[in-house]
Amino acid sequence: MAPARLRHADRRATFKDALRSPDVRRIELGWGFSVVGESASTVALVVFAYAEGGAALIAVYGLFRMLAGVTVALAIAGIGDRVRSEVLLRGATALKAILLTLATVTAAVDGPALGVVGLAAVSSGLEGAYRPLQAATLPWLVRTPAELTAANVVASMMESTGALIGPVLAGVLLALADPTASIALAAAFFGFAWLSLLRLTVEIHRPASRSTRVLHDTVTGVKAFVQLAPPGGVAILAVAQTFVRGAVTVLIAVLAVNVLVLGEQAVGWLNAAVGVGGLVGGVIAAAVVRVTRLGRSFIAGVLLWGLPLVLLALVMEPAVAYLAFIAIGIGNAVEDVGAFTLLTRLLSPRMTARVLGVLELAALGGIGLGSVAAPSLLDAFDMRGTLALLGLGLTALTIAHARRFARIDRTMPQPGQEVDLLRDLPMFAPLPLAVIELLSTELRPHRFSPGTAVMREGDPGEEFHVIASGSASVTVRNSPRPPLGPGDCFGEIALLRDVPRTATIIAAEELHTLALRREEFLAALASSARSGVAAESLVAERLNQDPPRDR
Repeated sequence: MAPARLRHADRRATFKDALRSPDVRRIELGWGFSVVGESASTVALVVFAYAEGGAALIAVYGLFRMLAGVTVALAIAGIGDRVRSEVLLRGATALKAILLTLATVTAAVDGPALGVVGLAAVSSGLEGAYRPLQAATLPWLVRTPAELTAANVVASMMESTGALIGPVLAGVLLALADPTASIALAAAFFGFAWLSLLRLTVEIHRPASRSTRVLHDTVTGVKAFVQLAPPGGVAILAVAQTFVRGAVTVLIAVLAVNVLVLGEQAVGWLNAAVGVGGLVGGVIAAAVVRVTRLGRSFIAGVLLWGLPLVLLALVMEPAVAYLAFIAIGIGNAVEDVGAFTLLTRLLSPRMTARVLGVLELAALGGIGLGSVAAPSLLDAFDMRGTLALLGLGLTALTIAHARRFARIDRTMPQPGQEVDLLRDLPMFAPLPLAVIELLSTELRPHRFSPGTAVMREGDPGEEFHVIASGSASVTVRNSPRPPLGPGDCFGEIALLRDVPRTATIIAAEELHTLALRREEFLAALASSARSGVAAESLVAERLNQDPPRDR
């Protein structure tokens, strides 16, 4: 039992470390408020559209939402690595609140139903900006792959909590008033989300794309996305799962009102069941999702979207419906953690925002197509046949891709020696995971045979070295000093103080070092106040020795 307790303790410590950052807490809280607003507005708009124009107007809402979302996703894919993510998040969240406020006013004065649907659909389309930007930003706020997974688990649980609270609140208001009140409530929660993001600051700036061609960068993101789990496994399953999700958005109103005869408020209760399942799924994801299980977690989550629909098609009863949507919520949580962590681990930090924008583009396209197709599927196959077709189709497609994602897990890149060496140095320890991984790609390997001078006192300094293997002797003004070994660093004083080398370093045996050039070294330290303080403390300690050493 001791190893199991130790693993649980390690997981709790990882979650605490991930949430220690105020900016991680801000972005997660903003996501939670945003999901409450989005889920409440979706329930309200589905009921509003169904009352005003039936399933056809719900499909129009889905189509408008897809068109708005595609525009937003293309923008994120093209400019996501050019504009500060916190600025984009605040801007999109504020605009969502404004659009839903306008939709509320239009509905309150008995304006055109299409106008209400159009304003709300554009707001919903903007929601597609949050999760990709959040997922692309988290690697710049956490320090290890385990913390990244923990942060994505928290994001999934915030989504599930919001997906529970939003529909419950909307369902209560629908039982007491018309959908206008629920739309107003959703606008208020987007306002809360904006307030949560006001102080969000990504201290480390992502390197901007050198390209000035937005369309070129978008195409590059599409190509990288399609190549994940080749041939196109992530893209295929993302579109298929979101197609089912879009269809279910329409079907849930017909199921609650006409088939199960539970009333309009049951649209909220069934959506809330997804939120309940999401909370359970978040707990499951926290326990089982690891860096080595991301692909299989994604597959398991998608399967839990398909199989419950098959069960509901076989037994169309209220209790089964609620259980089916709880299972879908579990699947959604596990799938989200697996997918977003998988993509950020497989992609370079420079490519993440583009590809996640393309993922959202594919998702919104799938949701829109599913929403538009749902009325025709109902006419052709009725509710039972439609649920069976969607559930069986998604399940079969997912099983066909399962081995491919298991193979990804086996070959998942792990942090290499370079990352570990940098992370163990106090001056680099405060840096986020993404920055450390970028720095590791800038390291230049050097090998020195025994007796070779790595640097000499008085020479100009252009590189900072970390010893990967071997040892070296140190002399200052011809006086010997303690030798250096694996994990030690040297060369920082000349770069930080812009002075000649203050020590001579000679390879005592075969010496392997990894070096950062002056520009990369200084830029990394300048990007984090804590790193700069740690480096200056090391310099002061060494210069205060008698005589000084540039180790």
